[in-house]
Amino acid sequence: MLPPTADLTGYRVVVVPESTPVDDALAVRLQQYREGGGAVLLIGPALLKNGAGPALPDLPVEGLAQATAGESFLAGEGVPGVPADFPVISYGSRLTARAAPGAEVLARVVAPYFPRSWDRFCGHSYTPPADLTEEVAVAVGGGVAAVTAPLLEAFHEHGLEAYRHLLGAALDRLLPDPLVRAGGPVHLETTVMRTPTGTTLNLISFVPARETPALDLVHDLFPLVDVPVALRLDGEPRSVRLQPEGRELPWEHDGTYLHVRVTVLDGHAMVVVDHD
Repeated sequence: MLPPTADLTGYRVVVVPESTPVDDALAVRLQQYREGGGAVLLIGPALLKNGAGPALPDLPVEGLAQATAGESFLAGEGVPGVPADFPVISYGSRLTARAAPGAEVLARVVAPYFPRSWDRFCGHSYTPPADLTEEVAVAVGGGVAAVTAPLLEAFHEHGLEAYRHLLGAALDRLLPDPLVRAGGPVHLETTVMRTPTGTTLNLISFVPARETPALDLVHDLFPLVDVPVALRLDGEPRSVRLQPEGRELPWEHDGTYLHVRVTVLDGHAMVVVDHD
C-alpha cells in the first residue's frame, strides 16, 4: 500500500484502485513509471484524469464516459471462472468504453433485459441479462490493464468469485512471471524475503472468522497438504529446507522457477533456499 507520492521505480506493477483520484501530478508520475517499463492496472474512476479525460495516453480502451446508472452484467472472454454464457452482475457505477486497436479483451458488458424502474420491475434482486454489447469491461494492452467496473469495491462488498478471476487474469497479463506462485487454498498468504545468499518463503494458512462486528479471530490452523509452490530463482539452489524442522525438500528448477511441494499441519511453512 503506497501513497500517490511514493517512489514507484522498485515495483513491476502498480494497481490504482477506484478509490484513488488521478490528478495531473499522479498522471504524470504514472506515465513516467510506465515509460520506465512498469505496468499499470487502472480500475473504474482511476481511468480518468481529474474525472474527465484518459488518465494515460494509449490506454487499451477508447471513448471513456460515465455509464447510465443501473444494472449491467459482465461476460468473460476466455477467462477461467468467468462464464461467457451466464454473465455475472456488475454492481456500482461504471464507465463505458470500447476496445482500442490491438487490445486483448477479457470481459465485455451485457445489458439488462430491460432497465429496472418504478414502471418496469422484476421480482428478483436484478433484471435478467440480454445481449452482449461492444462495451469493454476489462482490456489489456501496452503494459496497461483497464477495468471499467469498480471490481475491487464490488468484491469487498459482494464477494463474487468472478471479480477475483477477472482481476487475476488482468494481473497475469501484466506480470506473467511473478516472484511466487502457490497452489493450495484461496486464503493462503505468501511472503518472500531475499538476502545475497538465500531466500525465505513463508506460507501462512490461517482462516479467520468474523465473530464480532470488527474483529476477526483465528481458532484453528488450516493444514497445507502437498501444495505446489514455484519461486522465481536465477540458477539452481544449493539446498531447499523446510524450517524450523530442517527437513530437506525435493526440488526441481526449470531455468526460471524453483518448484517444490509443501506439506505442513500447523498452518505455517517456512521454506529456506540457500543459493549463491
